[in-house]
This record gives sequence, C-alpha cells and structure tokens, in this order.
Amino acid sequence: MGMKGEETRRRIVESALELFSEKSYHDVSMEEIAKKAGLSKGGLFHHFPSKYDLARTVLFTLLDEWLENLTARLEGLSGREKLETLVDAAFELITTSPKLSRFFLELYEESLRLNKTADWDEFYGRYLGSVSSILRDAGARDPEKKALLLGALVDGLALHHLLSGGKLFEVEDMKEEVLRIMEG
Repeated sequence: MGMKGEETRRRIVESALELFSEKSYHDVSMEEIAKKAGLSKGGLFHHFPSKYDLARTVLFTLLDEWLENLTARLEGLSGREKLETLVDAAFELITTSPKLSRFFLELYEESLRLNKTADWDEFYGRYLGSVSSILRDAGARDPEKKALLLGALVDGLALHHLLSGGKLFEVEDMKEEVLRIMEG
C-alpha cells in the first residue's frame, strides 16, 4: 500500500475510534464512519471489508500503541519500578475510558458470534510475550503465568468497574493488591 493508502487507513481508523468511543459498536454505521473520514462508503469498504474488520483494527491499533508506550516508559527503571509502571499502565486502560472496556467486550462478543476468535491469537501472543518479558526483567517468578494472570485480572476488573459504574473498588487500593500478586 502506498503512502496515500496508509494515510487514508489511518484517517479511517481515527474516525472509527472516535465514533466507537462515543456509542456502542452496534450503533455505529459504516456510513457514519465514511462520512467522518471524508470518504464514500465504497471507498471505506475498499480499505475494510466489514465493520468488524475495521473495529478489530481500531482495537488492536490502540492496544499496540499502549504496549509501545509502556515499553518506552520502562527505559532505565529498576525491577520494582518496572512492576509498578506495568500495573499503572494496565489500570490506566480501565480507568481512562470505561467506553474502551465496553468496546473491547462488544468486539470480543462479535468475534465469538462470527466465529473469528482466532483473530485474537496473534495479539494475545504479542501481549503475553511483551508482558512476560517485562515481568522477567522485573524479577517476578513465573513471568508467563503472571502475564496471563495480569491480563485476566485487568479484564475482570474492567468489567466489574464498568458494571458498577466505577463504584466497586478504589483503583489505588486494587492497584496495590495486584502489585502484590505480581511480586509474589
């Protein structure tokens, strides 16, 4: 794909992200996304064959940026600081945007409905690889297991945070608790 194609794709992804973070996955139409990105619907479908494909690209782009940003923040930190930064970054995902958690869940449900759960494998592999190596550097025991556990804890907490309207737990307390688990 040429530079112009890349540029258009990025514009589409950014427009879609704005819309998906305002409303639910099912309430956003491809027409709306095309309009926001300044394209025809045909132009949009040329880049993304379906709304699901586009939404998946939006989510994985976000998560990859999160991983890159995290990796940059870890430069030159001690083991303990790496752990704290990792847990902080994981919680930022939950607290900065409850709508992001909802989008994540809606998309996961859609991938189950479409029988496309294998789409998550590659991202999951990247996530586990990165987080395991951060935990290993930080001196944690069983870094692979801890990486899985951190993902499950954060996803579960995000869900509960969402369902309780943010009233279920104090984020700082919960962060301490998760940090203790990661250190143990």
